[in-house]
Amino acid sequence: MKRQLKLQSKFEVRPEAWLSLARFVMGGMALIAMITVLQPELRQSARGYLVQDYRKIVSTAQADLLGDGSQFTVAKVKTRDNIYLEIFQTLASGAPRLVERIEIPDARDAYFNFNGQASNLAIQDLNGDGRPEILSPSFDRNLVGRLDAFEYQQGLNEFRKVVR
Repeated sequence: MKRQLKLQSKFEVRPEAWLSLARFVMGGMALIAMITVLQPELRQSARGYLVQDYRKIVSTAQADLLGDGSQFTVAKVKTRDNIYLEIFQTLASGAPRLVERIEIPDARDAYFNFNGQASNLAIQDLNGDGRPEILSPSFDRNLVGRLDAFEYQQGLNEFRKVVR
């Protein structure tokens, strides 16, 4: 004959107690969410915990950006919050050297029709000076499209946005 062991708990939790606890927890979470939404600093901090950082190269293009025979590679890089153009010069050894990093004011990547093809990064001499400009389309927060052009400024020794 087998003996059955029956355990009894001194504490018994009623279903109503669980329901009250669940309501309390949900109410607390709703209150925290509401405070986080209303406070920009808390919202940004909470976003940092929930959304992971990343760095993704979305496009590259190569050209002689100075017009002197030197080779450059331009990479369009998307991060969690921004888009950047990273300009690398190819050294004599073949190694790339970061020359400049340009932040694009708009955080949404875009494409435009360039020479019959959809492109999100292009290099073309727009003004006929023998040095090509970097073309980078993007969307602002209202989804208005923009096309930024950057050219090398000899005297400043840097790339600047073309404003016309």
